[in-house]
Amino acid sequence: MEAVIIAAGNGSRLSRYFSPKPLTPIYGLRLIERIILAGKRAGLKDFKIVVGYKASRIKRELGTGAKYGVRITYIDNPEWEKGNGVSVLKAKGHVGNRFLLLMSDHLFDETILKKLLNAEVQDGECLLCVDKNLQGEHFALDDVTKVSMEGEHVQRIDKSLQEFNAIDTGIFLCTPAIFDALEESTRRGQYSLSAGNQILARRGKLRTLDVTGCFWIDVDDVSALKKAQQVLIQQLFKPTDGPISRNVNRRLSTRISAFLARYNVSPNSLTVASFVLALLSAALFWLGGYGSILAAGVMAQLSSILDGCDGEIARLKFRFSKFGEWLDKVLDRYADGLIVLGITQALWRSTANEYVWLLGFFALTGTFMNSYTAGFYDLLMRRGLVRHASLRMGRDVRMFAIFLGALLHQLLATLILLAIITNLESVRRLFLLKDLYAVEEAG
Repeated sequence: MEAVIIAAGNGSRLSRYFSPKPLTPIYGLRLIERIILAGKRAGLKDFKIVVGYKASRIKRELGTGAKYGVRITYIDNPEWEKGNGVSVLKAKGHVGNRFLLLMSDHLFDETILKKLLNAEVQDGECLLCVDKNLQGEHFALDDVTKVSMEGEHVQRIDKSLQEFNAIDTGIFLCTPAIFDALEESTRRGQYSLSAGNQILARRGKLRTLDVTGCFWIDVDDVSALKKAQQVLIQQLFKPTDGPISRNVNRRLSTRISAFLARYNVSPNSLTVASFVLALLSAALFWLGGYGSILAAGVMAQLSSILDGCDGEIARLKFRFSKFGEWLDKVLDRYADGLIVLGITQALWRSTANEYVWLLGFFALTGTFMNSYTAGFYDLLMRRGLVRHASLRMGRDVRMFAIFLGALLHQLLATLILLAIITNLESVRRLFLLKDLYAVEEAG
């Protein structure tokens, strides 16, 4: 399916910050680039962009779409000053019987598009995504387009409605019926998209799809732009984050990622940088002596913080890759093993007790098993079968324990702690798996 993106207006309320509005930068990507890439994540490959104000600049920036892995065709609207309904009408004759209609200043989660692409729409009607949360923090109620609906059908739609039960997200699944409605509204001198939608609503041809709970935001002014930046950073915090990651590491890594996103820094380069810090940590532990051990602990914690940045940059800039995920997992395991080896060597140097190697073996085995079972445990958390992320014993907790152990010069206690808690956690997860399978088999 193809998508039409309306990018013809001048965005006057944001023009003092950046112009044209579709090219406004947010963490290294333009507004409209984020929309295109979110669409691509949902499976879209063909985009028709309606341009008017500073059209040549938008065309020059986006090009053919090849650099995004999509196809971009431009539709010129010399009457862009009249209203966004005219821009939609210019797409008539350029699209098929089903197409998505998107705004160039509305950011959204690709899950909305996936839901919309799976929805059914009849000939002669259109589908509007609505948010029923009327107290959303990401919009000003006075500024959004409001929807009054009965069942799935829109009755009235306008910014000035006093009685309403949903918010227009600006995301549509359309048929050519939208063009018929807009032609009627423009004949009446009404050039907004809402005017055409109101005609569809009167005909009983505008249905809704509830996307309450999904992220979307209309970046219409500087205040909304700042809110969008905040939300994008907040989304980097994952529900499966452990207690150290959530309360310490993410608060630092997201600041680093927000800065690095402005530059052409790849997620994989950050993965390697985190690994290099871990190698330095292991080498410093190996050398022994409190000064080296303290520096090693700091390096381990810095590596743990930076380890979050690769995924954050990937999410902020749509630079996901399967290879990157595997590179991160493989290098993390090597880093974990080398750091435990370094700690064990430091203890051997100071105690000359061969049993520290046995202790190191159990710490290393528990660490690897902890990582091996992490995917299963996170799946349980996402399903709501494990409620408390604070109980998650992950790499963030292990690295922080190593940092504290180095700071306090208590490497023996650190190794004992790692050996015990990592193996106990792996056994606990094994019993969770046993209970889960028992319930599924009983059902």
